Amino acid sequence: MRRWGILLGALIAAAAQAEEQLTLPVPDDWRTVSTLSTPWVRMSAFAIPADGPDGYDKLSFEWFAHDLSTDADPFSVVEQVAGTIRGNCRGGSDQPVFAGEENGYPTVVRLLLCPQLNGSDPPRGELLMMKAVEGATGFWIVVRGRDLSTEDPPSAAELRATVGTWSNALRTITLCDPQDPEHPCPEDRPDPG
Repeated sequence: MRRWGILLGALIAAAAQAEEQLTLPVPDDWRTVSTLSTPWVRMSAFAIPADGPDGYDKLSFEWFAHDLSTDADPFSVVEQVAGTIRGNCRGGSDQPVFAGEENGYPTVVRLLLCPQLNGSDPPRGELLMMKAVEGATGFWIVVRGRDLSTEDPPSAAELRATVGTWSNALRTITLCDPQDPEHPCPEDRPDPG
């Protein structure tokens, strides 16, 4: 049986009528790094144990109201974030991973690899996987990240293994609405395994 958590507090939509919730299996030993909460933007960043000697991966959740970008969609949201990251990176690349619907919500997932961040001291790179979901009240962005050594970068096989693990993990993070049968929460839908 899976343990499911509802990410509350800074991640619940601001509008009183909004019942949407971001759900995820609760990672063991995660710790809060930062939070921000305004009526239009909510953000929480966490450190979660990583496989291997690197210590911790980054996991962040953001929500911003449709009012901030009335003509946006998940593609444009991910492209805007990816463009900012590419602008801070030497030799970066990114590629689409998924575009479609998850639990009835438009969703886009994108992978970004930055071998060298501009101005980082000590020099480092970064691997990021972003998921953007368009909810009724705003956009939800989930980012999984890991710092990369510029002196001893991971092999292609190590990167593939990390991306595979993260892809599986991001599939378990869903947006739901307990008041809407078109967007059931995990406890309201069958467990796939």
